[in-house]
Amino acid sequence: MITIQGIILTGCGSKAAPEQTARWVLSDSLLRTLVVDTATTVSADNEMLLTGKISENEDKTARIFPMVSGIVSEVKVHSGDFVQKGQVLAVIKSPEMAGFTADQRITASDMATAKRNMEVAESFYKSGLNSQKDYEEAKSNYDKAVAAYNKSSAVLEINGGAHQTSYMVKAPVPGFVISKRAAESMQWRPDNSDPIFVVADLKDVWAMINIFESDISGIREGDPVEMSTLSYPDKTFIGRIDKIYNVLDPETKVMKARVVVDNPGYFLKPEMFVRAKAKRHADFNMVSIPSRGIIFDHDKYYVLVLTTARPGVAIREIQIARTVDNRTYIASGLKEGERIVASRQVFIYDTLTDQQ
Repeated sequence: MITIQGIILTGCGSKAAPEQTARWVLSDSLLRTLVVDTATTVSADNEMLLTGKISENEDKTARIFPMVSGIVSEVKVHSGDFVQKGQVLAVIKSPEMAGFTADQRITASDMATAKRNMEVAESFYKSGLNSQKDYEEAKSNYDKAVAAYNKSSAVLEINGGAHQTSYMVKAPVPGFVISKRAAESMQWRPDNSDPIFVVADLKDVWAMINIFESDISGIREGDPVEMSTLSYPDKTFIGRIDKIYNVLDPETKVMKARVVVDNPGYFLKPEMFVRAKAKRHADFNMVSIPSRGIIFDHDKYYVLVLTTARPGVAIREIQIARTVDNRTYIASGLKEGERIVASRQVFIYDTLTDQQ
C-alpha cells in the first residue's frame, strides 16, 4: 500500500516497465476528484497553412466610367481618400454636355408648341370646325414631344443634371478611393478600358486564398479561416470561406477560395499579403482525445486508462498521429469509449512507475 498526500493507491503490478496489463487500484476518494476524458472516433481533420492577398469586396465596389468624352479640368481627390456618396471626384469639360443641354431645351420648346397645337385642335373639334382625325393627330404629336422631352431630360440627369458644359464625376457610393486614373489635362474617352476612379467600401473585404491541388479535397465552403499579416503579426483576423472557384490557374496550378472578413478598423487593405490557417477535412475517422491527458516520458507517449474490472488505472503506451487545436489523434493504443485520466495524471504516473 502506497500513501501519497493522504490518497491511497494499491499496487497490483510488478516492477517491470509499464504495460497495458499492469494495473493499480485507486481509492474511491481519489477517483471522485479526477477529471476523466473519453476517447471518441471523429473525422481526422487537421490544419492547412495557406497564403493569399486582400482584395476589395466586389459587391461593395464602384468602378466609375464617365459616359462622355472631354478634357479633365480638375481632380478633387487622391488615392486613399475617403469620399461620401455624391461627392465630386473630378470635373471634365465636355462638348457633349452642351449638346445634352441644347437637346433638352429644344425638346422643351417642341413640347410646348405641340401642347398649344393640341389645345387648338381640341377646341376646333369641339366647335365642329375640325375633324376628329385632326385632333387625334395633334394629340399624337404632343405625346411624341413629351416622350422626346422626357428622354432628353433623363440623358441630362444621368450626365449631371444641370445646364452646363462640364461633367461632374461623382462617387456613387461611400468608401475609399483605391484607384485613380484621372489627372488634370487628361483626355478621357468613353471607350477607355480602365475606370477613371474605383471607390470601395472596406468595412468588410475579401481574402483570396490560394488552394494547391493537394489541398483541394480538404477545403469546404463555410469553413472558418484564421489569418495574419506582416503589418499586424500579433493580430488574428477571422473569416469564413464564402466561395470556392473551381478552376485552377494554368500557370500557378492553384485554385482560389474567397474568404469574407470583417474589417471595422480598416486594418486590412487591398493587395495586402496574408497567411491563412484553415481546417483540412478528411474522409476517414480516427480515435482522438483532448491533449491534456497525454504523458510524455523517455521519448514515448502514455495515457492512464481507467480499468473496468476494478476501480483503477492502467498505463498505456500510445502512438500519436497528429495534434490539432489541443486535440490529439491516436494512431494506435486506444479504442473508442475508453476513459482517460485527464488531471493529476503526471503525479499518478510518476508515483506508480517509481513503485515498480
